[in-house]
Amino acid sequence: MHLTGGQFKGRHIATPIGYENPVKPTLSKVRESVFNILNSYFMQKGLNGDVFCELSFLDMFTGSGIMALEAYSRGFKKVVAIEKQPSVFAAVKKIYREFSADISLLRGDSTKLAGKFCTTENEKFDVIYIDPPWDFDYLPIVEAALNCLSKNGVIITECNKKGANQRYRFNGTEILPFREKIYGRCKLDFIKLP
Repeated sequence: MHLTGGQFKGRHIATPIGYENPVKPTLSKVRESVFNILNSYFMQKGLNGDVFCELSFLDMFTGSGIMALEAYSRGFKKVVAIEKQPSVFAAVKKIYREFSADISLLRGDSTKLAGKFCTTENEKFDVIYIDPPWDFDYLPIVEAALNCLSKNGVIITECNKKGANQRYRFNGTEILPFREKIYGRCKLDFIKLP
């Protein structure tokens, strides 16, 4: 896999393989599209110049580690990644060390760990990326992530396009994605607070 933008553009990383649950890296064309959409979204919110340098990024199911590394490469001021599988965690930690990337890599359950960062508005995230195994129940993790999202932030879920359209709730209000993109079997939902 290669990075698609920022200071590490074009550099390659190896996909962790041979672990208890297979890692499903996000395709390069999907990653590039995600960051182009985010760039446009935050420019519309009034950020100018180097848009991402003021923003924070949380990758709740880091897997290969590529999304958090892509965010770091593109200049996000704070990047946090969470991985539950010990063997994958160790592989990703090694990759981040090779890049000297200042990414906070945490091991454990995303739903439990994410809430620990978000006790004040200043600790909330501007972008939260959710790409679990496609048979995962997205509802509880998205609803937990909504509590960690900054006021103008965006949650992006990556799922199988054959999955049913998800509907989420936040403080009793139903939330639908404000944007959807499909790439082959992959579907991205972009979600914001009501």
